[in-house]
Amino acid sequence: MASMFDQYSSDLIRESSTDPDASAEPKTSGYVSVRTRKEVPIFTKQKMNLNLPSGILFLSVQNDWLMMLMTNLTVLRMNLKQPDKFTEVPIDKTIGGLRPSSIYVDPLGAHLFLTFLPKSPGFTPELLYLQRNSFKPKFVTKLKDQEITAVGFNHVNTSETSTGPILLGTAHGVIWEAEVGLESGDKLVQQNVRHAFDVGKGEPRPITGLEFYLKTEQKSLHCIVLVLTVDRLYKFHNTIRSGGGSLAGSTATAAQELKLGGYLQKVFGPYQNVDDQLRDFEELSVGGSKGTGSGSASAGSWPKLVFNYEEDFPKSFGCLTEHGINYQEIDPAINQAQFVVQKELITYPEPRYVPPATNSHKVAPRTNCPLSFILTDFHALLLYADHVSAISLLDYQVVYEEYFVEQYGRLINIVMTSLDVTFVYSNKLIFRYKIVNEQRNAWRLYADRQKFELALQYCNKNPAHRDIVLVKQAQSYFYAGDYLQAAAIFSETQLSFEEVCLKFLQKNSNQALLLYLRNRLGQLKPHEKTQITMLIVWIVQLFLVELSHQRGSGGGEKATRDLQKQFEAFMASRPVMACVRRNRTAIYDLMASYGDTHNLTALTTINQDYESVLQQYINQGRYEDALGVLSAQNRPELVYQYAPIAMEVLPAATVSMLIGQGHRLDPVRLMPAMLCLDTPQHAHETVRYLEYCIHSRGCVEPALHNYLIQLYGVHFPEQLLTFLESQGRDTTMVHYDPHYALRIALRHDIRPASVFLQCLLEMWVPAVRLALTLEDAEAARQLARQTAAQPSDRVLRKRLWLLIAEHEIKGTRDEEVQRALGILQECDQLRIEDLLPYFSDFQRIDHFKEAICRSLKEYNVKIQEQRRDMEESAKSANRVRQELQTFRSRSVTVSAQEQCTVCGIYLMLKPFFVFHCGHKFHADCLERQVLPYLSPEMSDRLTMLKQSLATAQHAVESAASAGVGSANALEAAPVAPISHKEKLKSEIEAIISSECLYCGNLMINALDKPFVENWQQADSEWD
Repeated sequence: MASMFDQYSSDLIRESSTDPDASAEPKTSGYVSVRTRKEVPIFTKQKMNLNLPSGILFLSVQNDWLMMLMTNLTVLRMNLKQPDKFTEVPIDKTIGGLRPSSIYVDPLGAHLFLTFLPKSPGFTPELLYLQRNSFKPKFVTKLKDQEITAVGFNHVNTSETSTGPILLGTAHGVIWEAEVGLESGDKLVQQNVRHAFDVGKGEPRPITGLEFYLKTEQKSLHCIVLVLTVDRLYKFHNTIRSGGGSLAGSTATAAQELKLGGYLQKVFGPYQNVDDQLRDFEELSVGGSKGTGSGSASAGSWPKLVFNYEEDFPKSFGCLTEHGINYQEIDPAINQAQFVVQKELITYPEPRYVPPATNSHKVAPRTNCPLSFILTDFHALLLYADHVSAISLLDYQVVYEEYFVEQYGRLINIVMTSLDVTFVYSNKLIFRYKIVNEQRNAWRLYADRQKFELALQYCNKNPAHRDIVLVKQAQSYFYAGDYLQAAAIFSETQLSFEEVCLKFLQKNSNQALLLYLRNRLGQLKPHEKTQITMLIVWIVQLFLVELSHQRGSGGGEKATRDLQKQFEAFMASRPVMACVRRNRTAIYDLMASYGDTHNLTALTTINQDYESVLQQYINQGRYEDALGVLSAQNRPELVYQYAPIAMEVLPAATVSMLIGQGHRLDPVRLMPAMLCLDTPQHAHETVRYLEYCIHSRGCVEPALHNYLIQLYGVHFPEQLLTFLESQGRDTTMVHYDPHYALRIALRHDIRPASVFLQCLLEMWVPAVRLALTLEDAEAARQLARQTAAQPSDRVLRKRLWLLIAEHEIKGTRDEEVQRALGILQECDQLRIEDLLPYFSDFQRIDHFKEAICRSLKEYNVKIQEQRRDMEESAKSANRVRQELQTFRSRSVTVSAQEQCTVCGIYLMLKPFFVFHCGHKFHADCLERQVLPYLSPEMSDRLTMLKQSLATAQHAVESAASAGVGSANALEAAPVAPISHKEKLKSEIEAIISSECLYCGNLMINALDKPFVENWQQADSEWD
């Protein structure tokens, strides 16, 4: 149950609202904050229930270890994790004639220094050291007579038995370096005690605060030292190179340098012989007592340096002055002399509450200057004689204030450990402060100070706070004229869409509006099709407006190009493409209204809607652009549709486009585009395309070949024969109609081509006659001879040569007779007697004498050859006759042991056949083997002969049976049937024994016959 004093104290707490915007009307649509309970205060005081043996003089807390010097001159040590257990070390017998001045505890909570001042003359100041586990305090004799007023502990030290190198400041302004600890039990060790620096230059300048911090690199040690006196703040910085300052040739690292010690003295080296005015220090107007030597005010009452840590390194520090808190922020790198990045003076607040005076509890406001303070990340807690105030470091407003009743005792100090644990103590009690979520309002305060990035970091994922910060940030950019940046941020807020759009429309900032709309478009869900369509159409319009403005105002080419790229990227995105397909007409009309044919073409290309843009280009007479569209698309139907129009205006470019399309087009479907144009230019381009189709693509459609022949005949007759010859001389291999080609050639009097085609159609006589009509006699003669030499029929060829001879002989003069007779040498079928009828009756016989003699000699040679042939024939007939006689007398001897080659039975048992090759077969065995190989006709013939033979045999037997026992009857039997029977038998034997079964053609023809033809029957037999 709370005591009466606690209840009264709770009434003296004044805390500002933690959410000043809680009651404000929402400025954005979206989030509504519903509060079901009061927020936990940032600062909450809790009294520690400790049974202290006496009053408190000094208190320090580090690393969960609480150290106190009591009024009974006892050191009390307590582990905050076990507050019910503490140890006491009496020192009253050790410090006779001295009074305590202050205590100092290192960050580990393992080393305690106590400073003492003399009570009366004859005594000197002393420094007492007490290790946490020791019960025997030791005087630091090497610092005897030194009034220690500040201690700078080593924050990188991890030893609980040694302090490591530390700095100690005195009331005379002298800084000492030392290392103190215990070894071998309770033996005090004092090492490296040396004079480091004198900030007073011989004048008393008490040092009230002293701290140093280190940052190590590979071979460098960055060190800063902060020294606070009663009126100045000194800053020292130095980078100590490993190996005594040498940058090269050293193997020691910065970590090893820390272990060697003595490096703190090196920090002050550059400042030893420097004029006081050149040092880095600040003049301070420090409130409180300014002691100047021994016997002055206690060092505990002087202002101290207070630090706020982040990961064991200070990020800011401050000290009390007469007018406020001197607050400074530190660069965590500390790699340069100017390691302070920000300085501010936070003025002290006026007390906002004066407790009512009562007879039992007299609480009155004291002086405006606090006794001490601490720093947190966002606040400064000030301790006054009767109350504690908390000031925000962001807006310097008091956010918390609590008064203490006099029954709690006299407030002495407020302290905070490096673990952010805060204590306020009086001479009677200790209070522990709990700080909960102190950054809860940082987002708003940072936003008010235009530090929006920090404000967003501290929104703690609260959508409402984040939205407020973004709105403020966007508005700041908007009022500063940075509309693009404002648009980008407005798009992330819940501010009304119409309100934002109106802002940019009023400023006539289309680019900013465009950016805002694009960002909002990206935030819409796929099912919000109506909103998506509206935004896309508006964005397209804004792009068109900006592009038109850029082109019309002569804006920079780069700016226009960049804007065009943005538009193309926007139109190529998937949602936009889908929307354009659904609203194609509206988008096309919009682009057409702005005359942006370039983007209209690009859009139709992307959407493969080429017909619209082609129609537009043709209506505008922009045939080159239309051809460009046809070239870029992959729809042959459009080419077939618009090729006639393009061919009429731009034949060369159109044909080039058609050739570029390659195999995607059907040349036959392009024929209508070429048939109606007959000017030389159109004909030339048409021929070029047809030649490409025939020669490069290998098209074989007769229509293409026939039309090319027609164009050759009309416009390029000299190329017709070459084309025809390229097709060959076989009518089955040409791809044109020879009859149609012949009509074209005859119509346009292209005689060489006509002769070629007549020859192709085997119209030899007209071909020769036409060839002889060529104007060039030599060419005509050569063509006629080539034509006459082609037929294979000798009679026809002779007839053709006679036509040539007639053409050349008629009208021949005497001197030309020999040349005309030269045709006899060209054709071996012509004789002089064939040519004589064509010569004139008045030609002299002398001209023919040589030809006649040559002809007679040829006849004589042929007669002799025929005589030799007749003699050879007679000799051959005699040889054949002799061989036949030899065959008639030939015989074969067969023994009784011979067997049939087929069945293996003795041959003599049945009628048999013997072949000259030596194979022997029974007649029935041979018949069975030969029968499957006979042709159907021969097999039918054999069957018929066997039936006839059976009938004849039956007739003979019938006649014999009619005259049984009568010799006369047998003699009277007819002979004709017997001779017919023998004839039938001879024919049957001729069929069966025409060749040997194994040596004749039958066996050769049976090579591809399978051994088993009926596998089903064979399988069943084998089973």
